[in-house]
Amino acid sequence: MNSKERVWAALNREPVDRVPIHCVAVNGHIVDQILGKPNRTAFDTMDELAEQYPDDWVDRINSIVGEIEISHFSKMMEAAAEIGYDTSGAGYIPFIFHSKEEMTDIFGRKFKLINEDGHFLPYYIDGLIKTKEDWDSFPKPDFKDIYYRAKKLYKTIIRRSKKFKNDILIMAQDDYASVFPPVWQGMGMNAFAKALRKDPKLIKERFEYTTEFVLGKFKTYADLGAKVFFEGGDIAFRSGPLINPKYIEQYVKPHLKQVTDAVHEWGGKIIFHTDGDITSILDFIVEAGFDALHCLEPPYVDLNLIKNKVGDKLCLLGNIDTSHVLVKGTQKEVEDAVKNAIKILGPGGGYILSPSNSHPAMSYQRIKWMIEATKKFGKYPLKI
Repeated sequence: MNSKERVWAALNREPVDRVPIHCVAVNGHIVDQILGKPNRTAFDTMDELAEQYPDDWVDRINSIVGEIEISHFSKMMEAAAEIGYDTSGAGYIPFIFHSKEEMTDIFGRKFKLINEDGHFLPYYIDGLIKTKEDWDSFPKPDFKDIYYRAKKLYKTIIRRSKKFKNDILIMAQDDYASVFPPVWQGMGMNAFAKALRKDPKLIKERFEYTTEFVLGKFKTYADLGAKVFFEGGDIAFRSGPLINPKYIEQYVKPHLKQVTDAVHEWGGKIIFHTDGDITSILDFIVEAGFDALHCLEPPYVDLNLIKNKVGDKLCLLGNIDTSHVLVKGTQKEVEDAVKNAIKILGPGGGYILSPSNSHPAMSYQRIKWMIEATKKFGKYPLKI
């Protein structure tokens, strides 16, 4: 099987030759170790524009955000293919630069911009929209322009992927620009929680806005041939759901169901990503229409419970630890984590091994150990 066949079969919970390997993203410092550090970075471009055009450099950098993201995701996907992943994701993110240290987006979120060895690292700070009045006056972009940028990004990455040394399935991803997190993050949790109780109209409009955006962007990718979609919808803390389950039922599930129904109508599969302890809301993920669940974050989920409860309904992705194992773990610790995940989640198929998250502290060497161990111990029929 090639990577595309392997991942598609796993998502359908059909037999595969070995456990497929996924990552949400390959961090910039690992991309540099795989492909070599570039002579110029996006921060160099920013500095040059600021020096040459002091009065309007911010407008100029915003005009080429799409090109910066194309470069970023193209290199990330090439690195993912080179190191041996079967699948990873890419998708346009509608960031807006305001300075060398600050960004916002079309959802009202404010980010601190961190230079991580030449790579952009957005750090969420707060939301700009606290009231219905803030939302009414918030500038709404022309989604058609954003879809055009998204089309250019995905089309370019698909074209470039044909030259990669190894085969890889490119997921259509909406990380940073999904249905649920932008709603609350664009307001901040305090304002969002207050509005849930007192301003349902504001909440409804915010969800309609993000859902329209995601549907349009995913349709753009589907028209270019995308079959696998990744909804980055964090909905849990380490201690359980972010919000009262009644609000998940009222607002989150119906809007996510619109997206999953559309993806299935296009002939695709869709994965739901969330950190934290999702044990109490597994039924919601199934009822919302998802085909797969990522990331089964350790140690907050019981893999046996997850496998027994939804393993016949969902393809499961995860759950290699990114707090210690893929940061400072020994080779044995990495191999033991891989073997444990495969032993519990692998029987019967419907499992894709994956780091539970992606962040700059992860080690290239340990990721290589993880991939090597999966290819060694993840062959079917399983023998561990």
